Amino acid sequence: MKQNIISVEHYTPILIVGTGISGLAVAYYLSKNHMKYMIITKKNAPKQSNSFLSAANTRVPSENEINDIINLTIDKCGADRPVIETLYRNSGIIIDFFEELGIPYEKTSFGIMPECLIKSHGGKKLINSLLQRIEQPMCNKILIHLEKSDHGVIALFYDTQSDQFIRIYTNYLVLATGGYAGQFSYNDNSPGSTGEAHILAKKIGARLKGMSTVMCHPWSIYNGRQILLGGVVSMSQGKIVDKEGVQLLKDDHISDAIACDDYHEMIDEILKFQLDCIKQKKDMYLDLSHADENLLNEKFKKYGSSPNIVKNKRIKITPTMHYSSGGIEINANAEVINLNRVFVTGEAQFNGDLGMGRIPGQAFASGIVFGKLIADKITNEGVFSTQYQPSFKDPPETMRLYSKENNDFPIEEFQKKLSALMMDLTACHSSVVPLLFHKKKLQESQNIILRRARGWGKRYEDILTLFFGYFVAMEIIEDLEGKNQNI
Repeated sequence: MKQNIISVEHYTPILIVGTGISGLAVAYYLSKNHMKYMIITKKNAPKQSNSFLSAANTRVPSENEINDIINLTIDKCGADRPVIETLYRNSGIIIDFFEELGIPYEKTSFGIMPECLIKSHGGKKLINSLLQRIEQPMCNKILIHLEKSDHGVIALFYDTQSDQFIRIYTNYLVLATGGYAGQFSYNDNSPGSTGEAHILAKKIGARLKGMSTVMCHPWSIYNGRQILLGGVVSMSQGKIVDKEGVQLLKDDHISDAIACDDYHEMIDEILKFQLDCIKQKKDMYLDLSHADENLLNEKFKKYGSSPNIVKNKRIKITPTMHYSSGGIEINANAEVINLNRVFVTGEAQFNGDLGMGRIPGQAFASGIVFGKLIADKITNEGVFSTQYQPSFKDPPETMRLYSKENNDFPIEEFQKKLSALMMDLTACHSSVVPLLFHKKKLQESQNIILRRARGWGKRYEDILTLFFGYFVAMEIIEDLEGKNQNI
């Protein structure tokens, strides 16, 4: 691939990649600090993010809870102490953030969330407010390559709309690209959560950790695409039955917690129960036969769910991939370890490698707190230079997959096989021999992609997603290998 295919070049002192709560929070605080920046997303609209789809339930511990939350997150989730200390000891930023945006909030079981007539629309309210206060994001641009220099980073993007490659040089790079749950067939994520930033950051020196740590949410509908909020789930009184109406969940302690909408610290146990049901090929339903119909309809309206999901007074549920906790290791300033002036915020960060990897409500809290800390550090440090090399040291591997002529490579078939493998890997700790076998097969498949898959536009995007998906799967395997060695 010749270098002259790159048709557009830009310089920006600060580049933010991602328009979820984490990226927008950085942009908001940079705007407040009167700093120039550019913000980019691979989506065709900046609102297309996991944050926009979220209820925005944000963990804000009281002063006397902070130490307990820190210790819980370290002991149960495997978080890095300096990072989690920074997050929760600065959590007062969150209240200021809501008040600055003029967004009324209500208290929840572990924090706050925006006041909305429909509870699931909290993320929409926050994202819409932020987008009115920042520079207009650039859309349809997929990050396909990174290269580190002494003065900053060169980032290469492919614009799916204009069919152009765009090279951007920046002194400060902020990766707010989300996780990699979008690589799984059953997930409730925005389609853009495919992990390419993790892989590209590693290629320039970042460290990845905990990549096999993911969290399935127990209450999904529509084949995993939508999450039922606890206010609806609690109407089942914790009764989960099979298609014949026979009670499946027999643990009264868990049932009572579900009925009280206070099950968040017990999700591990709920998912273990669900996995056993799946292994036995038993469909699961929330039993609503004892629920008051008027109250149930009121809950549906309040939490943004359709009453049409109820069939014979039951709701069919399945666990779905909700988030990935593995990611790029950072220090307490959210700066990537080994990479100065490169920051990571949100789900792209390493959050933890035990249990679910993070506790409920941590995602929005982290995005807001580190958004301010990153913006303030860049503002105070302010090392800017426009000096950079005129071309890449080597042609990016991802550009080999681009062609104006599509071919008949079966992308969907390969993607389904990869997703199934990743689910198997994260669902159980495989032994060393299968892991080595899977690694060899992944390498073979990736080589096939490089040799045979070609396309442009949306097809090129799909090929890139698959290509990076193999790298993500390899990282999951390497993480599992490390855990097996420590057993």
